[in-house]
Amino acid sequence: MPTYNEKFKKSISFSLLFFPILTGLMGTITLVVLVSWVIPKEQLQAELPYLLVAVAFIYGLCAISLFLRSIFLKRGSFK
Repeated sequence: MPTYNEKFKKSISFSLLFFPILTGLMGTITLVVLVSWVIPKEQLQAELPYLLVAVAFIYGLCAISLFLRSIFLKRGSFK
């Protein structure tokens, strides 16, 4: 029977994998909707810096989460 500590480690490992998948998917959908339907084509050039900041923030969080997961898996913390 798995102990509480093993279940906790597995749940953290799963969370660090599930978070970037869900965040990346929802962020991509949001950005596609913004660019396709919400922002008029004439204003797209003016809104580009703000979109780039949003993209960097969304995908930066995903990368950080995957990086932390890889560090913990290499260390053997989740095994």
